[in-house]
Amino acid sequence: MNEITIPKPLARHIIETLGSFGTPPTRGVQHFNVGNQSLLNALDEFYLSSYLQDGGAAYKMVIGDYGSGKSHFLYCLRDVAWARNFAVAKVDLSPVETPYNDQKKVYEAVANNIIWHEGDTSFSDETGLTRFLQGTLERVVGILSLETLTNPLYRGLVDTLEASVVDSPAYQTAVIAYFDALIRDNEERLDSLSRWLMGETTSPDDTKILREVGVTGKINKPNAFRMLRSLCQIIRALSYSGLILLFDEVDRMASVGGKAEKLATDTLREVIDRTREDLPGAMFVYAVPPQFINDIVPKYPALQQRVRAPGHFSRVNHFSPLISLDKLDLNEDDLMLAIGEKLIPIYEAAFDAQLDHTIQRANAVILANVARDIFLDISHRRLFVKSFVVELSRQHHGAQHTITEAEAQAILRGQIDELAGGETPPY
Repeated sequence: MNEITIPKPLARHIIETLGSFGTPPTRGVQHFNVGNQSLLNALDEFYLSSYLQDGGAAYKMVIGDYGSGKSHFLYCLRDVAWARNFAVAKVDLSPVETPYNDQKKVYEAVANNIIWHEGDTSFSDETGLTRFLQGTLERVVGILSLETLTNPLYRGLVDTLEASVVDSPAYQTAVIAYFDALIRDNEERLDSLSRWLMGETTSPDDTKILREVGVTGKINKPNAFRMLRSLCQIIRALSYSGLILLFDEVDRMASVGGKAEKLATDTLREVIDRTREDLPGAMFVYAVPPQFINDIVPKYPALQQRVRAPGHFSRVNHFSPLISLDKLDLNEDDLMLAIGEKLIPIYEAAFDAQLDHTIQRANAVILANVARDIFLDISHRRLFVKSFVVELSRQHHGAQHTITEAEAQAILRGQIDELAGGETPPY
């Protein structure tokens, strides 16, 4: 087994998250990712490194059962996008919330969840459009002060923004005014501009302040997609490659029903159309369970026309919008074993431990086989990951030994009970 180099805090973050919840950690998924590299490579080759950089746009749907790794895949795609200098917004939707009831809510979801990413793994990423704009400005000019106003780098940034084609002049003005207010530390103006840019309700006092800097109107349902297009244009003007929109439905859409379902699917169809036609350098990726494709989409012909495809996404069929997490590079046995092999050295780095890799690899095989054969309908990938991490801890603090099949069943049943009582999003 190859040794890995991973900072101890990051290793602990990975193990703590997987052992506690079975959900993917927000950082470090690349250290135990297996089985999806061909899908990620195809997305990188045909979109992130080429088509999107030239101003094209696309949408994809990631399809997988509960616990199959949809959120994990989105994190992997996020990391590839960051490596290609894209801005990324990752929206995790709760079982009772969807932005597809209203186009303005789609904009708000993106504005609230766009990520300011620090390359240093010791920093946790922060979210929000205003934080993203601040981080971008500081990355360009360094520490902000009044002298920044005459800094050639800042003047060049403003000149580029002013010269860029942006659908909404008010949006363009708001971003430039926000930079100016940051540098001048004008809190009153910052608050008003922040509320406007985030799509929040503005007060009469805000309106007065906004007019002083040349920002008129507001972000509302009729112009929400125009504002989202303006955001994409601003992001490219700020020298990013484009914007990747990752929406994780967390298995919610399969149980909406009624008028809310129709409204949500109609708005989703419009998001797909707008992505393809109006959002330069953007990719919209939507993670859903198979029931959404099989049971809900066929009820809405207009949406079905956009989602229907003769095959699943791959390098030879990258035109398909459907990315299936059942179509991976490894079979199920090899996939879970490969994950287990990667988790052993991560656990060692997290706790300065020394484990017997031969024994723990055998334990991974036994747990994977039992999880697949006996608990097939219990999202066995997520169950295996959580159970194996917990078992590594037990082995670390006790006598290392190869577990029996009966032990494996008991371990897995214990984790099923724990997972059933939690409210965390699926792995």
